Amino acid sequence: MGGVMVYEPDDDSEVEGLPWAITFEASAGEEWASFVCGPYERDEAVALAEEVVAEGRGVSAVVEPLLPVQSAMDVLSTIAELREDVENPT
Repeated sequence: MGGVMVYEPDDDSEVEGLPWAITFEASAGEEWASFVCGPYERDEAVALAEEVVAEGRGVSAVVEPLLPVQSAMDVLSTIAELREDVENPT
């Protein structure tokens, strides 16, 4: 059985207004390559993911914002921040 996982940002998160994407993945013993769809508005992405999972068999979905990165340094900086959050939780 599949399900929908939706990223829920913190109240002080800067993701409001960003486009959202859905990653569809195999579940329940299915085997096929995952794929990403988007961009969508958040509510549109959640609704589409829920509809696909409800009608599909062996499908799960992850809905999350697309981060606007322009360079490898942007990605590495984000990774460093996430590592810091894990190592030093507040």
